[in-house]
Amino acid sequence: MTTRVAFTAADIKRAMVVMEKCGQQVAAVDFPKEGGFRLVLGERLDVDVTGRGRRNEWDDVLPQ
Repeated sequence: MTTRVAFTAADIKRAMVVMEKCGQQVAAVDFPKEGGFRLVLGERLDVDVTGRGRRNEWDDVLPQ
C-alpha cells in the first residue's frame, strides 16, 4: 500500500518561484527522510546526474 505524498511537484515549483522573487537563488531541493522538502539556497552547480563520460573509483570494482 502506498502513502499519499504531503506535497506535489507544483508545491516545490511554487516555493522555488517565491524564493527567486525574493532575490534568493535555489541551488537544490533536499528531501529529508523525515518527509517534506527543503530548498537549499545558494549558487547553482552544474551537475552531471548521468555520470556518463566520467570515471570514478567504483569503475574498477564493478562490472559495466
